[in-house]
Amino acid sequence: MIIPDLVAVVVHHRSYGTLGATLNTLIAGGVAPDRILVVDNSEEPLRRTEVESLMPAGAHTIYSANAGYGAAVNRGAAWHEKNSHGWRYLLVATHESRPEADCLALLRATLAEDPETAVVGPILVTGDEGKTIWSEGGRFTRVLGLPRHHGHLTPRPGPSAAPPQLVSWLDGALLMFRRGVLTQHPIDETYFLYMEETDHHQTLRHHGWKVKVNAQAFAWQHSNGIPPFYMTRNIQIFHAKHGSRFQAQASAPYLFVRSVARDLIKQHRATTLRPLLAGLRSGRTLAAAARAKEQEGVVIVNPLGGALAHYSHALQQHLGAAGIPACVRALDEPSVSGQHRLMWLLEYVKLLGSEGWYRRGRSVPPRILLTWPVLGFWDLFLVKVLCGNSSWVVYHDPNPLVRSVGSGRAASALMGRMKGRPATLVHSQAAAEAMRVRGFTKGLTVVPHPVLPHSSERPLVEAVHRGPGRRPRVRVLGQYKRDRDLDLLVALASRLGSSYDFEIIGRGWPQVEGWRVDSRFVPEEELDQLVADSTVIVIPYKRFFQSGIAIRALEQAVPVVGRSETSLRDLFGPESPLLVSGNSGSASDVDAWSKAIEFAVEHGRTEASKAAGAFHRQADHEWALLVRPRQRLS
Repeated sequence: MIIPDLVAVVVHHRSYGTLGATLNTLIAGGVAPDRILVVDNSEEPLRRTEVESLMPAGAHTIYSANAGYGAAVNRGAAWHEKNSHGWRYLLVATHESRPEADCLALLRATLAEDPETAVVGPILVTGDEGKTIWSEGGRFTRVLGLPRHHGHLTPRPGPSAAPPQLVSWLDGALLMFRRGVLTQHPIDETYFLYMEETDHHQTLRHHGWKVKVNAQAFAWQHSNGIPPFYMTRNIQIFHAKHGSRFQAQASAPYLFVRSVARDLIKQHRATTLRPLLAGLRSGRTLAAAARAKEQEGVVIVNPLGGALAHYSHALQQHLGAAGIPACVRALDEPSVSGQHRLMWLLEYVKLLGSEGWYRRGRSVPPRILLTWPVLGFWDLFLVKVLCGNSSWVVYHDPNPLVRSVGSGRAASALMGRMKGRPATLVHSQAAAEAMRVRGFTKGLTVVPHPVLPHSSERPLVEAVHRGPGRRPRVRVLGQYKRDRDLDLLVALASRLGSSYDFEIIGRGWPQVEGWRVDSRFVPEEELDQLVADSTVIVIPYKRFFQSGIAIRALEQAVPVVGRSETSLRDLFGPESPLLVSGNSGSASDVDAWSKAIEFAVEHGRTEASKAAGAFHRQADHEWALLVRPRQRLS
């Protein structure tokens, strides 16, 4: 069965005996012949008729100078962007890779199911009958950061129902990419041969993409391993871009010594000595050039990988818009992982320590940005010791409603007096004032809450809600806390209940008269839909420094009604008709809330859309100012 939204690039170099079988296997796996492009870099003009004889009817061929695997893939991807239409996924195969039945369909399903996955590969098998594993994806050794295959040369497993797994990198023999990935992040052509896919996948991961292997998909390939010249050459380029200073200095000499020793033991002579030395010399020059291009980046450390996943993603986009490379290192909280809190704390300290150790080894060290202080104000000391004082710590709630570790006066007083502490970030003027009261004035910066650009599909959603038989939905979303104004909610339902449907969805809520209450935890994937199909979101809080729900609503251009004395003023402006000022609990207060909700139902989408665009532009600008590159270290 043809996969209609799939195109393919086959990289061919002087392998005329295998090319035909590879093309036939791709067609049998679902690639339409007219969607196949062979990039031939054999540089053998007299044999081009042989290539043409192997091509299925309708398939395409371009011939180019041999600039390596990466250059061929980049050229093929650009060709399809220009000449092919209606596709979403791009298959890249070498001239002797043969996917087994259903392999391509399984790879496509992996990309379709997870929009955050950039590239997926199958389990690669080798040998005459394909009974030996070549690669189940890749990892890196702990100390030297050398790339290694998972499952290399182990027996092929039986059928598996395991879901796709995250890996550090994939072998380039057979890969499926999401459209646009190779356009936005082309493969580095410096490598010429070997390790360019390893480098490429680290770049994708640093930009927040996932790299996965599908354990149900298999493909056959043959490889003789990496030639000694490219082994010592390319590892230097790779670690200049992605490794620590120690790895950049030690990995190539280690590979050199190991290879020479292996030759002497097995063959009693160093047959690879000359190419290994040539690779060392060439790699030294190319690594220096790679380091000269290196940019200062940011490592976003997120210890609340579930609750703040959206926050981290939006933050990464702001940094990317500023031209700052950023990667996310996340750790799921106990409520998501099921892990004991103590183990989570230990993993958190370990994560900070490993990122701090890594940055100290870089010629241009990235800065650490901690999205949530697990230990309150004590995190300033922890981050300073482990990651250095050029880091940032975000404080979402300087005065938490529920007393937590490190939020007391003693912790804030001691950390406020600490010299050379990391910078602190807040997302509202109210939060900044609360931090100043606690003694944090130096190094305190107010930056907008990270926000994604609002969706262009929201007018369609609005039309559905305002259709015949549909009553506007006024919703409160999020966990219950004691600062929620329950009396106000009861009064609003009594005043407007005949015209609107009132719903509360979130964990821990009591029953509220006039509202349909669904007291449960709302998973991340459901929250966006709940926001999108709301007519109005009400924020009935008496006090708050910021609202993640309000940010999510802004991204969907869904109007939010709340108090003007809160951080909503920063989102919509102090004069917005969506915001309410006055004394809580008074009759005039209920009137003001009712009028704001009525305005939101009739005109709120327009108001929210304007606010969303303005706030996103402001956030891009202010985050860019915060993280602008510093002077390069000498």
